Amino acid sequence: VILSGPFVDIEQGDPELDEDGKLFPVTYEVFFANKIALLLEELFEAEENLSTQFVLVPSLRDAVAEWTFPQAPLADSQEPHFLKLKGADGIEFGTLGLQHTENAGQPTAGMKAGVQRRVHCLSNPCTFRINDVVVGITSHDVLMDLSAEETNGNLAPGTRLLRLSQHLIQQRCYYPLFPSSNINLNLQKFQSTKMPCEPDLLIVPSKLTSFAKPAPGETCLVVNPGLLSKGTTGGTYAILDVLNNGDTFVDRVAVDIKKI
Repeated sequence: VILSGPFVDIEQGDPELDEDGKLFPVTYEVFFANKIALLLEELFEAEENLSTQFVLVPSLRDAVAEWTFPQAPLADSQEPHFLKLKGADGIEFGTLGLQHTENAGQPTAGMKAGVQRRVHCLSNPCTFRINDVVVGITSHDVLMDLSAEETNGNLAPGTRLLRLSQHLIQQRCYYPLFPSSNINLNLQKFQSTKMPCEPDLLIVPSKLTSFAKPAPGETCLVVNPGLLSKGTTGGTYAILDVLNNGDTFVDRVAVDIKKI
């Protein structure tokens, strides 16, 4: 399962948690630990033999991540600790709580040697491999930025979004815009925005119309799953079924974009 941020949206204001019907303010890390990490932990406790692995990619709108692009993976801001404050009993500070997910449902604490991790925190953007499939993803809405900067004409109907996606593939870059339009671009780490190879699957979540199509003239499948939530309403997400038979990845994958 690939999850892209924002997990704790900086635009949503100060986070609060409910306890006995009362709301009380908490830090962004504590909110993440209770709303994201705790749900994953409960999932693995309920299903002890669950083999599903989760990939977490931060967003520039994440309050618990760095705000420059490219972004480092999600990580604890400091050593986990408990504060001796009234009303803060049992609340762990300085941590995202993901370390508890690795031990959930296990008879003994700590990861066993040779056991695969359950949660993988990766950078934004990133390129990684799932079995024989190379996946590339950036959680930043690069399609929206490109659409504001690109000038085109005489395009066939329904090809504009794929045309925007082609810039990433052909230039082997997750952010083929310079100067950047509306992000804090870290030029010292700009090399990390480059694609080491052409991915089989390119995931580009965007506010623009969701789609799943092969890029023209390429062997890469481009998927815009949309946004999981849109304000107070549900959004969309994508489910991919990869088959074993087929000459190329595009030939052996089926994509279903579902609404919430």
